[in-house]
Amino acid sequence: MLKFFKHSYIPQLVVIVLLIVVLWIPAFVSHVSEVAVGSPITPLYNLVAAIFGSSSLALTIFTFAVFCASVLIFNSILSVNQLVTRNSSIGAFMFVLCMSCVQIQDELYPFLLACPFIMMVLHTVYLIYQVGKPEAYLMNSGFFIAMASMFYFPSILLIIWVLLAMFVMDIKQLKHFLIPVLGFLFPYFILFVFFYLNHSLIEKTNEYLLSFSEIGFEKLGLQTADLVVILIVLALTWSSLMLIFSDKFDNSVATRKKVDITIWLFVFAFMMLFMQKPVMCNGLMFMVLAIFLSMILCYFKKTKVIDIVIVAVMLAIIANQYLPLFGVVL
Repeated sequence: MLKFFKHSYIPQLVVIVLLIVVLWIPAFVSHVSEVAVGSPITPLYNLVAAIFGSSSLALTIFTFAVFCASVLIFNSILSVNQLVTRNSSIGAFMFVLCMSCVQIQDELYPFLLACPFIMMVLHTVYLIYQVGKPEAYLMNSGFFIAMASMFYFPSILLIIWVLLAMFVMDIKQLKHFLIPVLGFLFPYFILFVFFYLNHSLIEKTNEYLLSFSEIGFEKLGLQTADLVVILIVLALTWSSLMLIFSDKFDNSVATRKKVDITIWLFVFAFMMLFMQKPVMCNGLMFMVLAIFLSMILCYFKKTKVIDIVIVAVMLAIIANQYLPLFGVVL
């Protein structure tokens, strides 16, 4: 199976599309008109939810379309940044599996809408190391984070991650550290001007301030299933990193920089778990896991055992998506 996803690009895409369809059939069979509750501090998510929330079918179709777009963007980012082999769709395959391992596909949740913007932030930060004048990329990274946070508020933490990534990229000039902050503030300046014109500035400002006071472990409300999935993700991430830093892996300077940046992204993804419930709607951990798994799977020579494991995991994920159709909820 791994060999198949490293060659024959068009057949790979056909198989991935079929896998997505299989995984999403339960969402179309049991689609509901309810959407995940939006926060007052996620205005763009609230807008989309209001547009599509009145029609369960339109909501499911839109959610499906966003997911498919995210799959393509994710695979393109890994390929362009040479984190996987050329003409490989192993990134798309792992993204589909990692992002489908929990039963949240029948609703529109904030991270899903923010995901393409977060991916663009990641791609932009990867490019900073490869260009002589990073100003435009730094500005774009801040702008994308602001847009993502208007869908999924915990994304706001990523502005700190970008500043930390700049240290990893050996960027030392103070003016460069101000650029992503300005890019981040620009959309919020427009938003708060809108609040001011609608005579709701004080109310909205208080809502944003209150959201930061709600961060804390006691607010998390972890269930047993949540803990099991989180522990599995942590174990897989640790194992992946051990292989990535081994002598068998491509450890060029550019690759090491991107891996270091992604490791810090995983740290922030874990922190985001403490900012919004339910835990499974905080999908950044699953996205980062898909990056690491895609990287190591591209370098396996003997794939028989790996193929068996992947097939078993894929069947388990498919079964998990279909169980609710039969009244079984884990």
